[in-house]
Amino acid sequence: MWNSTIKSFVLVLLLGMPIISGAAEINDNASNTKEVLKKRVPVKIEGKKLLPLRVLARPFSNIYADKSLESPIVQSNVPAMQPFYVYTRPTAEDRELEAGWYEVGSNSQGKVLGWMQSKDVFEWKQTMCLAYTHPEGRKPVLMFDSKSTLNKLIKLPGEERVKDVDGIYTAIDEHNISQNFPVKSVEPKRAVDIQKEFYLLPILDFEAVDFGNREARVVKLTAVTNARAGARDESDIRKSEDYLVDAVTPSTVITKKKLKKLNIDIVWVFDTTVSMRPFIKDTLDVVREVSVRMADNHPDNIKLNFGIWGYRDSVEDIPRIGYTTKNYTPELIGIKDFTKVLEKVKVTPVDSVDYPEDMFSGISDAMEKTAWSPNAMKLIILVGDAPSHKVGHKWNLSGQNEETLRSIADDNKIYIAAFHLQNPKAEKFRELAETQYRTLATNPGSKEGNSAFEEVSTTNKEAFKKSANDLTDAFVKNFQELLHVTEKEKTETKPTPQRGGELAFSNDNELVDIDKIIPKDNNASVSRTTNMANRMFRAAMVEWIGSQTGAEAPRDVVAWAIDKDLEDSEIPSMEVRVLLNKRQLDSLATVLQSIIRAGFTGQIAGEDFFTSLQAATATIARDPNMVKQAKRMADTGLIPEFLEGLPYQSQLMAITNELWSSWSADEQNEFINTLDAKVEAYKKIHNTPEGWIALNKGDDLDEYVYPISLDLLP
Repeated sequence: MWNSTIKSFVLVLLLGMPIISGAAEINDNASNTKEVLKKRVPVKIEGKKLLPLRVLARPFSNIYADKSLESPIVQSNVPAMQPFYVYTRPTAEDRELEAGWYEVGSNSQGKVLGWMQSKDVFEWKQTMCLAYTHPEGRKPVLMFDSKSTLNKLIKLPGEERVKDVDGIYTAIDEHNISQNFPVKSVEPKRAVDIQKEFYLLPILDFEAVDFGNREARVVKLTAVTNARAGARDESDIRKSEDYLVDAVTPSTVITKKKLKKLNIDIVWVFDTTVSMRPFIKDTLDVVREVSVRMADNHPDNIKLNFGIWGYRDSVEDIPRIGYTTKNYTPELIGIKDFTKVLEKVKVTPVDSVDYPEDMFSGISDAMEKTAWSPNAMKLIILVGDAPSHKVGHKWNLSGQNEETLRSIADDNKIYIAAFHLQNPKAEKFRELAETQYRTLATNPGSKEGNSAFEEVSTTNKEAFKKSANDLTDAFVKNFQELLHVTEKEKTETKPTPQRGGELAFSNDNELVDIDKIIPKDNNASVSRTTNMANRMFRAAMVEWIGSQTGAEAPRDVVAWAIDKDLEDSEIPSMEVRVLLNKRQLDSLATVLQSIIRAGFTGQIAGEDFFTSLQAATATIARDPNMVKQAKRMADTGLIPEFLEGLPYQSQLMAITNELWSSWSADEQNEFINTLDAKVEAYKKIHNTPEGWIALNKGDDLDEYVYPISLDLLP
């Protein structure tokens, strides 16, 4: 593990661009040339020094050359909810009366387009937006016309609320929508793939509420889609029958033709250290046997690909160990070649120094460096007998922890099953291993406690074999059912109306409902592992179906919603994400690196935290004395503005000298190491082309944004 100071400079080189903090950006602005100063800059959000104000276009709006309807139209019928930067803002009175004009541009670099009427735009003062959570196990998000109607539902007693909400869902499913229906729009039942069908749910306003003894947020949101055909079509279910038909199509329904395109990638991630020697052969025999059974029983038209990674410990410090991670399958392969590759997987002849291994590097490399098939369902099966080195340990070469890896897996639609082979002689590592494996295997669509995690004793080889076979049995049965329905002349599923009112009658267009194939709920007559495998496979299928069918999010709607399932307050229905461009991501990384250095310096020198922070941030702070005099992190002026006002409790923002001093050395290290893991995650996100989105057509690559999960923010 590099020390913090070196990592700070290396991060600059790796990212290939300056890491700029908000403070540094101000200092740079002060020394700009006269030519740069002449360039137009957008209006800033009130109370912010750096964040530009943006507006979202209403439907059927135009951009004019001047502040007059008589002036030439620069752009007509602007796509609904397209964002623009504001270069001139109307007065408060004009804004209230919707009588003024906004001067707008397509980027923040001075490219001004023209003028839009106040009544044609919404101000978007947040960098926050919402994303739908995995649809499995919850009801679709209802988008209400008024805040008061939603608040009345929230305040009802549980049973009464569920009854009323059920009535709304029934009316929607039955297309029984009146003109005064309280719900303006609804999330589609099928999973929406944001990378294929870009959508954005900017938060215009929000407030925290108590909901079923849980904290929830009532949000005023708008629905934004990319500029494509149909982007201006209304998704108000009181007016649009087409959108309503799409929205109520079940998340588990797909045509035979699309189902036949299913590719499944199964990648084993395997501990190949000395401690695995007593049962490596038996374990690889199980891997071989279950893989062969999966391959022999899957439909011919569904492609099944296999891969395997081995992981050990730091080859940098233990050269004779052979490798830290090794990809035995640079390209994913069929079962015949895979069985030959398994013969090459051996344990290292050299022992590790301690019991934990670099399992996190194994998972990280498998996710990032596997040659995944295009549009495939991606499954990882982790097998190991030891926990990973924690973040901060010099032999955790990934720099990641289980939370950041799980977040990266979610963004990349990777589903993980984890088998921990528990050695009774390593009892002291059991709790750590369970936490890590269980977190990694908490896949999207899993309810609390339903992680795809299994622990078996190393003293009972048959137990692991049974668990692996149960997982295989579940997969094989699902494969066989898929084979059955794709080969049948007719399905039992009745033709279902498609968009535009057409019916699916032809063989290839016959609809298959995997709800009838893959069990939804736990079955008491089968093993826990079988239920676990069914849940994992089903959730992955639901997400794959949404991606393949092009499920579309609501568009051209402003409405009120709550970020929890209205029938079950324990289930989140939407998650807050923050849109950051690469400069902002770099800014955040720089600040966190400074805080990490300050933490280590304070521990070594015995200084209070903010004194150490003053020295560590001397080059980026607007006012170093402000840092020293601060009573909490939020008062230092270091934290980028886009973190202020976010609807979550940040341990970083709340840190004080007293809190820091009250922590033990282990607690301080845990805090520092958690920040370090997030910096490493930012590097991976920065250097990965997938997931970055252009909000405006004229944006430079550096202006593309990434919807960062709150879980990855400090």
